Amino acid sequence: MLVIDGCMSHSIFRGVKLQPWVSCVFYSLLAVTDLVVAVIVIVGLARVWAAAEPGRLRTGSYAQAEAMWSRALLRQLCIALVLPCFIAGALYLAEVFSGSFFEQLIGRNLSYTFLSASDRPLSPLIESLCLFFICGFFQPERPELGLKRQTTMYNTSTSQLLDAYASSPAGQQSSSSSWNQTVQSLSARSLQVEELLEFFGRLGPRRDASGKEAVMPSYDPWRSTTNDVVRGAIIPLSRAGNCGLAYAHCLPGAEASASATLPDCMVSHTWSALFLDLVAAVVADALELHEYGNVAQRLEAPGGVQKLLREVRRKSCQRYWICAFCVNQHAGICSSFGSEPTPGSDRHSRWDAGRRDTVSGDVFRLCSCSEPKYFDGPMCEMNKFDGMMQLLQHRQPSLRHLVAVDRRFELFSRAWCVAELVQSYLSNLPQTVLLLSNRVLDIQAEDLETYNRLATLTVLECKASREEDRLQILAKIPDVHEFDVQLQAVIFGSRGLLRNALAGFDRVDAAARAARRAASAGAASEGP
Repeated sequence: MLVIDGCMSHSIFRGVKLQPWVSCVFYSLLAVTDLVVAVIVIVGLARVWAAAEPGRLRTGSYAQAEAMWSRALLRQLCIALVLPCFIAGALYLAEVFSGSFFEQLIGRNLSYTFLSASDRPLSPLIESLCLFFICGFFQPERPELGLKRQTTMYNTSTSQLLDAYASSPAGQQSSSSSWNQTVQSLSARSLQVEELLEFFGRLGPRRDASGKEAVMPSYDPWRSTTNDVVRGAIIPLSRAGNCGLAYAHCLPGAEASASATLPDCMVSHTWSALFLDLVAAVVADALELHEYGNVAQRLEAPGGVQKLLREVRRKSCQRYWICAFCVNQHAGICSSFGSEPTPGSDRHSRWDAGRRDTVSGDVFRLCSCSEPKYFDGPMCEMNKFDGMMQLLQHRQPSLRHLVAVDRRFELFSRAWCVAELVQSYLSNLPQTVLLLSNRVLDIQAEDLETYNRLATLTVLECKASREEDRLQILAKIPDVHEFDVQLQAVIFGSRGLLRNALAGFDRVDAAARAARRAASAGAASEGP
């Protein structure tokens, strides 16, 4: 077409007389070409548009927001691509059907000149404007989930907690509130990274380089979970005669003043994940790394623990709050596995797995200590993370929140972990997420199972070791739908944990990938 256009222009300006049908055929071909291109673009984008159907997705989910964003972007791209084709095609058709009228008035050659004079200034202007849209100058903003602060989940105000702490010398707690005392005690516990590494070095059928006695001979770093380590090592090591303590209270320096043992970072993790990954994530955070996969490999290499200990001592003196070590397990789970659920149910399968060593399959030995057990109420240490976070923010201004994401992303399906994520997000705690590898959520991956699970996540489907805990968490949430929106913002929002993991390379690529993710999430939410 360009060659024909050039030949016609050359002939006209040389004064060569063209046959009447030449112009009609030429402009007809140009018009048909532009219209065919427009139809191809519309049909192609319509297929992508249909895939990004937000109505199939849960209201308020990130998947729905991304589907709506994809559709807005596709609509804009369609207009920007099709409009120049339609305008050019209309001008060419106008020349074909009105050519004889112009020729009678101004002549055939002047007719061509008139069309060129009207087309050449108009087309570049429209095409330039559309190019601005295609390049993203007026692109719709990436999906952002609006938040509104819910009614607080705290049982006690910060002022009450601080007043209770200040009511007696040297931070000794008053007896006016058992609840406040428990929160105060929890907030003053922590352990250093070196202490965590030294504990890890004692696991398994060997002595570590420090010469300390090995514990938990069945430990396998690539199979043993945090639950295994709590049952098989932390509970036995933290027993004191007929009583029991939090493991953090058994460490050297645990009797120091509360201000000396305040944590610098609170860690969220799931007990169903590998204990190796928890340790690796904390060490990676202390070393200011962006993923923990390499640290996990180094931990199991010969002499790896000692090498990492030397690096950590040179780099960091931070203290971490980890529930497995800082909650007194003897005041809760040490002597039982909880009520047995209905045999054959999913809950029973999870319950049975939780009472057995992952490696050996043997049922854990229960602790026979006489420490009083509290599963609810003011003395319980397992349901006060929100109040503890609230207090720590005032006592430790530099407090951070580390999210140690396991290999299977199960952390996001645990009720307590989800509640911690949302609470710290709404409290504006600096959050750091560490993955095994930052390539896990590769936008080019064909397997979208992880995205489907996270983008359609709801707190109603989250699990807890005790059904009573799950119901207690749900009871604290005034608006489940709004909480789910907040949860999506925690993961995918502008300051969310995975905010950069799922972006496309350019606008067309990003819109197509967003539509594909939305279609996949919609199919997953509908089930088989």
